[in-house]
Amino acid sequence: MFRPFMGWAINSASNNMRLISKALLWYLVLATFVFGIGGIITFLLLKDALEQETDYELNRHLRQIVQSLEAEHPWQALERNTIKIFPLEEAVAEESRVYGDTLVMHPRTERFENFRKLIALRNVNEMAYRIEIIDIYFEQDDIIDVVAQILWRLFLVFSIVLLLGSFFISRRIFKPFKELLIAIDNWNLKSNSPLKIPNTNTKELQRLNEFLWRMTNKARHDYQTLKEFTENASHEMQTPLAIAQGKLEILQEDASLKEDQLKLIQSAQYSLRKLSKLGQSLSLLTKIDNQEFATTENIDFSGIVSRVSSQFEELAEMKGLKIDTQIAPDVDLQMDPMLADILVTNLLKNALQHNIPNGWIQLNLDDENLSVKNTGAPPQTPIPELFERFKKSNSSNGTLGLGLAIVKKIVDVNQMGVNYEFEEGVHEVKVMLK
Repeated sequence: MFRPFMGWAINSASNNMRLISKALLWYLVLATFVFGIGGIITFLLLKDALEQETDYELNRHLRQIVQSLEAEHPWQALERNTIKIFPLEEAVAEESRVYGDTLVMHPRTERFENFRKLIALRNVNEMAYRIEIIDIYFEQDDIIDVVAQILWRLFLVFSIVLLLGSFFISRRIFKPFKELLIAIDNWNLKSNSPLKIPNTNTKELQRLNEFLWRMTNKARHDYQTLKEFTENASHEMQTPLAIAQGKLEILQEDASLKEDQLKLIQSAQYSLRKLSKLGQSLSLLTKIDNQEFATTENIDFSGIVSRVSSQFEELAEMKGLKIDTQIAPDVDLQMDPMLADILVTNLLKNALQHNIPNGWIQLNLDDENLSVKNTGAPPQTPIPELFERFKKSNSSNGTLGLGLAIVKKIVDVNQMGVNYEFEEGVHEVKVMLK
């Protein structure tokens, strides 16, 4: 029962504690256990030693009495408060000594105290005697008090020494470990320099340093390779797509083409545009994952929202949609301005694409939230999955299913929150700015 409870107590008390503090807490718990066992052993040994010492004194008094009786001193003169002598009518067949405990009224304290008692049968000068001798004996409670006083003082001294010792020793022993943590915290995956490993002569820390050095070098190499591949793929894909798009446009101008052939060309153009957008969106997600927009600055978010919303007004009118905006002035954010522009653009584009004829869009911005509401059909995909890649609320609208995934990625990178709700034909995406 003790070990599970002790483990639970340590785990509960050591959340977010430093390594040396956890080790020190375990040492103190184990020391309490050891001191408890040591206290029991000390009590038993001390009790046994006191009994032996008291019995030795009783036996010494017995020898003195027997010697006095052999010298023909009257037995009445040898009696005391602690010594009783009883002459026997017959000789003792076998001399004996019996030790035991008894309670006797103490003459000074006037209360019953624990005494050690010796009862001996002796034949002296052709006379037989029963000799009873008692001696004061430490009570068990007194022994426990003494042991407890000694142990708690030792435990206090031990705890103070352990606390001070761990403070000074840990500063020396854990110095390379702390330096390693600082180096890891300051290391950047996008940097060309390897992780700076501090020197240490501790075997375990040397193995940790070697592992981290290999791991960070591999991560840095993989990142650079993936970054180059993404950039090259995004760039090289756009060129043949643009060429194919241009040739299809030239071919579309051919007057000899039949209607079904024109439809095939238009379908191919639609697929090429979709493929181009897919490459750009995936490239954007990869760049956000790789923290290529890590530079932040204080931006006028109100101005960005106003500018982007005005750009969508004409497109909304063409689709027969009404945009209503309520933008609070002077809303400032600390983030990359390009990501802020992409965030608002994707929210409004999502509201346009998933709307209904003669519907509406409502955009509200205040110091706490950016909310985009729009009319639309109920989502066919579970709401928690709409922020995943290639998940769409309506599979028939021809979208890629990456708009809200990009929104979620931008929100996560900037440590904001986002929530999606649908109620009574109205969709709402709310970004919690703070």
